[in-house]
Amino acid sequence: MTSSARVLPWLAFTAISFIWGSTWLAHKWALADFTPAGLSTLRFALAGVACLLIGRMRREPWPLRRELKHLLLAGMILTGLANVLTAWTLQYIPSGVGAVLQAPIPIWLALLSIRSDPLGNRGWAAVIVGFIGVTLVLWPTEKTQLPLIPAAVCVLTAATWCWASMHQRKHVTQGGLFTNIGIQMAQFAAIGLVLTPLFFGYTQHGSVSTAALAATAYLVIFGSVIAFASYLYLTRVWHPARAGSFAYLNPIIALGLGAWLGGEPLTPKLIMGMGVILIAVALLQWAPSPARTTQTG
Repeated sequence: MTSSARVLPWLAFTAISFIWGSTWLAHKWALADFTPAGLSTLRFALAGVACLLIGRMRREPWPLRRELKHLLLAGMILTGLANVLTAWTLQYIPSGVGAVLQAPIPIWLALLSIRSDPLGNRGWAAVIVGFIGVTLVLWPTEKTQLPLIPAAVCVLTAATWCWASMHQRKHVTQGGLFTNIGIQMAQFAAIGLVLTPLFFGYTQHGSVSTAALAATAYLVIFGSVIAFASYLYLTRVWHPARAGSFAYLNPIIALGLGAWLGGEPLTPKLIMGMGVILIAVALLQWAPSPARTTQTG
């Protein structure tokens, strides 16, 4: 194995762990002025154009025609439905709570890949330990009650997102990395550009602050172009549950940003939970790796 083959997956994992951990807060800032549909449409219209341009600069191949329907189906969920619904839930639940509700992504991926990529006893133990750590981090110290429907939508959105990831991994084997992502984003953006003005509108109250624009730019460049490319690359070189273990780190990043930017305290319970999560992530690095790749480029 070459040095780049060893280093690139870790760079991709680090990128999605930190970037998608921070996008929960970025979503909150952007949604102060944008609607969920408006934010997602603008985000993926800009990111889709950027990804297609990068793909052309790299001279990536186009996906096979017979695989296009699978690419578009997965993309409608990965870049469209899942993001709109997650953004909608963040109007009713805190960003840190949203991160923990979607933290079982490795469990969903392990269940969905149980036949094609068995995780093994050690891998399953790591998945469970990680979930315990996340629960410990965000276990309420006082009696709280979440709105049931947004919380349920947040959980089910993560499960649907995982299904779309596995569907693409199985059925899309050709096409360049950025080209495929750009097609998926452009598809959703085209639909959003038609429907958003008719039914949802782009903004909450007609004006957009500098903070909301900055948050949107961050979601476009880092949360979309860089993070999506990193994640789809990682799912082809690592076991799905191992790749999805970024979701265990997302709440830590979200809480860390809260302590840094919002002055939130780091309690002993929080520090202990972080330690448990890091142990689980380390254990998952010994999960079986797939022997094949699913995309070229």
